[in-house]
Amino acid sequence: MDTSTQPIPAIPSAGPLPRPSVPPLPVVPPPPEEPAAPVAAEVPVAVAPPPPRRRRPVLTALGAVAALVVAVGATTYDRYHVYLVRSGQSPAKQEQVVPAGQSVTVKHVSWKATMEAVPQIPGSKPQPGSAYIKIEIARSAVDADGAVKTAKPKDLFVTDRQGRTWVALVGNDTTPAEKMEVGESYQMTAYARVPPAQAAEVELLLTPSNYRSDIPTAQLMTAKTEPELDVLRFKR
Repeated sequence: MDTSTQPIPAIPSAGPLPRPSVPPLPVVPPPPEEPAAPVAAEVPVAVAPPPPRRRRPVLTALGAVAALVVAVGATTYDRYHVYLVRSGQSPAKQEQVVPAGQSVTVKHVSWKATMEAVPQIPGSKPQPGSAYIKIEIARSAVDADGAVKTAKPKDLFVTDRQGRTWVALVGNDTTPAEKMEVGESYQMTAYARVPPAQAAEVELLLTPSNYRSDIPTAQLMTAKTEPELDVLRFKR
């Protein structure tokens, strides 16, 4: 039996084979890139200045507290003094009435005072509803012991018939700090502000100080001086 060895002719191509119908895959966006960590720069870091201190309110508060302590302390001292007087542990103050225009000598010093109403205190504006009293005080040392009593009065007030008091402030004083000349008169001027209704009736209350300028400063706290119990009431 004969066998053919001829090649089988090629079958002409009918074109590319159709692709299977596959739905397209959804487009997935790439994940967002994480920002790279910043690299610390080798630069100096500015340090913020500390907040400013609020000193003024603190000082104001301290001043208010100090004023309150002084006021409370003064009231407590006055009540304690009254207690000592009533219990007999402290002598009462001695008031001396000085007729108008006359002088009085207390503890080696002579005192004289006059008062008058004035429109205003020099250097200040008058306040509505106020009257002003000008007080002229003259003092002189009668001997060597009085010559060294150069301090201003311990207390200086004006008072009305009902016992109400208003402080008087010294504006000018010609008294030397160390020693007065015996027999020479030194002048002191003070002013007080009072209600107009009391301007014509107020009288002066003066408590002389027993401070002595011949006591060394180091001994002021320990030196024994006379008690300040004399109150001078100058009539008008």
